Amino acid sequence: MATFAIMSDEPSLTTAKDVAGTIKHPSRLARFVAARLDPKAYLGLHVTVSLTIAALALWLFGAVLEEVLDNATVVRLDVATLDWMAAHTSPLGLRIFTLITHLGDIPVIPTIAVAGAWVLWRQRHRLVLVCWLSAYFGGVVVNRLLKLLVHRSRPIGVVHESTFSFPSGHTMAATIGYGMLAYVMATYWRPRGVPRRALYLVAAALALAVGVSRIYLGVHFPTDVIGGFAAGTAWLAICVTGTRIARETPAATPGAQDEERASAA
Repeated sequence: MATFAIMSDEPSLTTAKDVAGTIKHPSRLARFVAARLDPKAYLGLHVTVSLTIAALALWLFGAVLEEVLDNATVVRLDVATLDWMAAHTSPLGLRIFTLITHLGDIPVIPTIAVAGAWVLWRQRHRLVLVCWLSAYFGGVVVNRLLKLLVHRSRPIGVVHESTFSFPSGHTMAATIGYGMLAYVMATYWRPRGVPRRALYLVAAALALAVGVSRIYLGVHFPTDVIGGFAAGTAWLAICVTGTRIARETPAATPGAQDEERASAA
C-alpha cells in the first residue's frame, strides 16, 4: 500500500523538544530580569531595589521642585499650613521641637559621621568607609548646591536661619545620616535581638520628627521638608548601592565575606 504525505503551508506544531529548548535557553530579557531579582547576584535584588527607590525619590523631588518654581497651588498650601501651625504653637511645643530639630543639626550628625568613620577604619572596612563619608559629606555638598540653584527665601519663623529654604538641610541630613547609620548597623554592627526592620523604622521616625520640627518652628515650608526627604532618600539610596557593590569586593572586609553576605547565605 502506498503511503501519501500530506503537504501543507501551515507551520509545523511546536514539539516538546522545542519547548524544552526555550525553557532551557530563556530570552536575553528574561535572563536580565532574573539577574536583577536574584538576591545572591552581584547586582541582584538589593541593588535593583535601591536604584528603584533612588529613581522614585528623584521623581518626587522633581515634581515638588516644579511646583515650587511655578508658585502654584502647593505654594499657597505651604503658606496656609505655616499660618495654621503658628496659630497652634505653644511654649512647651517650641521647647520640644527645638530639641528635636537639633537631631539634624551640628554637632549631632557630624559626630555620627566622624564616630562611624573611626569605627569603620578600625574594623578595616575601607571601601565601606569611603561610601560612608560620601553619604554624609556628599549630602552636605548636594544640599548646598540645590539651595543655591533654587534660591528660595525662607519663611519668617520662630528660629532665624540665614541660608536658603529649599530643600530642608536638617531634613536631608537626618534622612541621610540616620538612614546610613541604620544600614551600616544592620549590616555590620547589629545588636543581638534587634531586627533590621526596627533599625530602619527608628531611622525613619527620627528623620520624620526632624522634618516636622522644621515646619513647627516656621523655618521651612512643608514642600521644603518634602524636598529634603526626597533628595536625602535619593542620595542615601545611591550611597547604599555603592556600599552594597563595595562589600562584594574582597578588600572591603578583612575576611572577604562580610556579615551581611554570611547571614544571607
